Amino acid sequence: WTLREKHGLRWLELPVPGLPAPLYITGPATSTLDVARLLVQAGIFPEWSSVLSLSQSSGRGQMRRAWASPAGNLYSALRLPLAPPFDSAAAAPACGSLFADALSAEGCPVMLKWPNDILQAAPSFRPGITPGRNDCFKVGGMLMEERNHALIAGTGFNLSSFPPNSTLRDNYAFSAGILRRADGSPLLGSSLGTARENDSKYKDIVTIFTLWIRLASRLFSCYSQKQTLEPWWPALAQRHLAFRGCRVTLADACPERETMVRIPCEGTVDGVTASGALRLSTAYGTETFLGGSILPASGSSAAEPSPSSE
Repeated sequence: WTLREKHGLRWLELPVPGLPAPLYITGPATSTLDVARLLVQAGIFPEWSSVLSLSQSSGRGQMRRAWASPAGNLYSALRLPLAPPFDSAAAAPACGSLFADALSAEGCPVMLKWPNDILQAAPSFRPGITPGRNDCFKVGGMLMEERNHALIAGTGFNLSSFPPNSTLRDNYAFSAGILRRADGSPLLGSSLGTARENDSKYKDIVTIFTLWIRLASRLFSCYSQKQTLEPWWPALAQRHLAFRGCRVTLADACPERETMVRIPCEGTVDGVTASGALRLSTAYGTETFLGGSILPASGSSAAEPSPSSE
């Protein structure tokens, strides 16, 4: 370990193999985004640097909603490059698609609920059938903040606890849950097999720290391999996109090209565009939206497949 100090900040530094930039670990904090902002101001938080905090007293999500942040879950902030696709409205779904891909590669099948939530299917979930509130669980999400020409993705994943439904807002889309493996077992505290899968001494126990190391490494590796392909992220998002082919309601819909908003806006999830917009097949044709919250469509149980989802 090396003790360093700059601009009134003091920290212990230790290189971590597999990470492209520094990782900072804190105890209880207001939020990882606040810590990241201080590190940016101190000039010691380059692109792909990250922060892990034990807990957050002022965690926040979309629309500045409070994010319950007790110890035992993963709370991180990751600095992304201000380059395509992270320099546009595509930043949140592009980042979400990277996280969905990394988690799925770790044996935790997840879905990206456009634009920035991570879901896992409950046993009652059926592909192609519009889900109810308890057919999926929200296990994580992210919030993008740009300050001082630095784009930070604040992320949270439920590893050991989750907020009960009674604490969620009245129009919540899906219940919360903890991140689980494909067999339904909790991820935290389980074993991650290595190349010698049959030898238990070569298995690592998942901790918040080891999970983040693996996720951050996968995110950077995937981005580095694909950034020369333009655009690379819509196909990745399409692979993990929740409710593709399902009929949904888009609350607070923000059309990409229209000035008027139809309420309620309903349609079949068809995909995402390179601009970061959600593509819906509606009664008015194919429409794209840059903002909104996906809810199960009212009075709908099965979805009509969209032309491009077959």
